[in-house]
Parts: sequence; C-alpha cells; structure tokens
Amino acid sequence: MKIYIIIDMEGITGVVSPDKQAKPGSSGYEEARESLMSDLNAAVEGGLEGGASEVLIYDMHYYGLNVILDKLHPKAKIIMGNPHIVPPEMGLNNTFKGMLMIGFHAMAETKGALLPHTYSYDMKALYLNGVLMGEIGMEAAIAGSYGAPLIMVSGDSEGIKEGKKIVEDFEEATVKYAIDHEAAVCLPLSISKEIIKEKARSAVKRINDFKSYSPPNLNDPEYPYLIELEFYEANFVDKALAAVKEIDKEIIPWAKKMSEKKIALKGNNLPLLWKGFTKIYQG
Repeated sequence: MKIYIIIDMEGITGVVSPDKQAKPGSSGYEEARESLMSDLNAAVEGGLEGGASEVLIYDMHYYGLNVILDKLHPKAKIIMGNPHIVPPEMGLNNTFKGMLMIGFHAMAETKGALLPHTYSYDMKALYLNGVLMGEIGMEAAIAGSYGAPLIMVSGDSEGIKEGKKIVEDFEEATVKYAIDHEAAVCLPLSISKEIIKEKARSAVKRINDFKSYSPPNLNDPEYPYLIELEFYEANFVDKALAAVKEIDKEIIPWAKKMSEKKIALKGNNLPLLWKGFTKIYQG
C-alpha cells in the first residue's frame, strides 16, 4: 500500500514565527527543521505500522530543501527541490491509496489562526469551483483528482478546523493551539510525536473508510475546474497575468482578469492547472 505525505513548515510543532523560524536562513530555522523531522518521521513510522508498504514525501515549503536527509526515516523517499509540477510516474498518481499532510495551517484572513496564509502571503483568497479554501482544501482536491483521499492532517487548531469544513473525515493531529497570528500553546516534541504517530497509524489502518475529495461540479465538460484568486494588491494581478503568459495553453487554457485585484483560471487538469500556475508565479 502506497501513501503520499506532503509537508509544510508553519504547522510543525513549536513553529510560531514566519520570519524567525519558517524562513530558511533565519535564526530559528535549523531548530524548526529538527522539529519538522520529528513530526515527519512520526508520521512515516505510524503509516508503516498501519500497513503502508511505500511512503513518498513531497516537501512544499519554500525551496523544498527543509528535510534533513540523513535523519529521514530509511523506508521513506522524498521529492526535494519543490518542482511544483511532478510527473505522475515520479510523484502522486492513482496508485496511492491516501495522503497525509504534516505541518499545515489555516488560510489567509482566518481570524485567530496561527501563521494563516494561502500559498503565498500576497494571496488574499482562493476559490476552487466556488469554494473558499486554503492549502489543505486545494491539496485534498488535487489528491482527490487521482482518487487518493486525504486521511490525516497535523498542524495548529485552526488549520484542522478549516480542513474539517471541507473534508469531513480525516484523522486530526493538533500539535499547537492558536492564540493569534504569531502565538500558540505548543506541545513538547515528545508528545506531538506520539500523537502524530498514533493518528497516522490509525489513518492508514482505516484507509478504506475515507473518500477522496472533489469540488462541486461546474457542469462544464470542457473546463471542469475554476480557480479564482484574489490578491491584496493590484500589482500582484499583473504579476499573475504575466506568469500565465509563460505557461503552455494546454496547462492553463483559459485565464481572465476579473477585477483590479482578482483573476480566474480554468482548465481540465487540476494538478497541472494549479501547480503549473504556482511554479511560474512563485518562481
């Protein structure tokens, strides 16, 4: 049984500062990496104990160079370098039975959430087929397009709540309780490790209980996926439209400026549509 794990940094145990911990090169980044390894390896161990035979990890934080490779569980493999578009034969595809998300957070504009944002800090809101969502919802939809359900999430309390509003059933591992944007009640690594390991084990054991997530049907056979992006500043729309011009029409066949701070994208392949856009937009 193959499972896929996506990792981020902002939802990792003890991480509460975007500039002092989550940013590569910052004063607390190396310590945050150690915490990431603790959370990640706990998920791998739990997944293997639950019945997984293969574990593939995708590092989506910053440049995809956050994992300390010589401390990674020896039975796991990882996609490093954050390529965004990963060929299905080398990454997520329909042979995976489920996806776990380790270290995730709430979307931009979430009141009372810890480090809330949606992919980049210049994006104010993201809608997929009319549903407002953040990274948890979008990644669940991408996995769902391959038939792989989201089976577990670890992160802060508000991120977990958000995920539950979109994907009703997954194992939840809350490792910190949000106070505000840069403060939380945090658990010790030793406690987080046990929680994550147990939830990952349980998720894989009951993997057949979960259903893959699909966004609402647009009844548009040509373009079944509509992504609407609202930015904080108008200049980010210009940046987004410039990015679209660099992308093959087969990846993003339709794009339009909807207002001063909003664009829309349409396509028939969600992983390519979103990952293709963010690859160029985020650089």
